[in-house]
Amino acid sequence: MPKSSFIIIEKSYLIRKGLISLIDKIPNTQTIQQIDQTDDLKALKKFDADFVIINSNLIHKELIKTLMEASDTFQLILLSEDNDSVPGLSWVEKIDLNESHNSILKKLNNAVGNKINSQAKTSTPDEISDREADILRNIALGYSNKEIADKLFISTHTVVTHRKNITRKLGIKTVPGLTIYAILNKLINIDDQSKL
Repeated sequence: MPKSSFIIIEKSYLIRKGLISLIDKIPNTQTIQQIDQTDDLKALKKFDADFVIINSNLIHKELIKTLMEASDTFQLILLSEDNDSVPGLSWVEKIDLNESHNSILKKLNNAVGNKINSQAKTSTPDEISDREADILRNIALGYSNKEIADKLFISTHTVVTHRKNITRKLGIKTVPGLTIYAILNKLINIDDQSKL
C-alpha cells in the first residue's frame, strides 16, 4: 500500500514540526515537503502529494488559483484559528490551531481513512475471510495470539497463520495500522477500544 503524503504550508516552525509528529503517528503516511511561505508555489506542482495542509493566513489570490488548478491531484486541509473557510476551495478537514492533540490526530486519520476507502472502492484487493475478520477484530482490541486462540477455540499456530495472511492481503504490518483498518471498515468502533 503506497504511503499517503502531505505537504505542509505554514510559517511557524513549531506548528510544522507538531503536524509532522502527528502525521508520523498515522501508519503509511509521510510528510514530503514543508513550505514556510507561499512564494514557492512550484513545490505544489513538483511534488505528488495526497494532502496539502495550509494555514488560512497564507492564502492569497495566486495561491487559490494554483490550488484550484491542482485540486484534482491532492485534497486540502485548512489550518486556522477561527475555522473560517476560504471561498472557492473545498476542504476535506478543518483544523483549529487550538484543538487538542487527539482531536487533530482524529481529523488527520479521518482524511487519510476516507482517501484509502475511496481508493479501495476503485481497486479490488484480496478480501479477508470471515475468520480473518474475527482474528483482526481481536487484534485491534488488543488481545494476544494466545488469548485470541482461547476465545475462538483454535490453536495459537492457526492465529499466527491468519495474522500472516491478513498482513499479506492488507499490506499492513503494525497493530496500530490494523486497528485503524478495523475501525475504518467497521469491524470495531472507537468506543470498543477505549474500554480496554
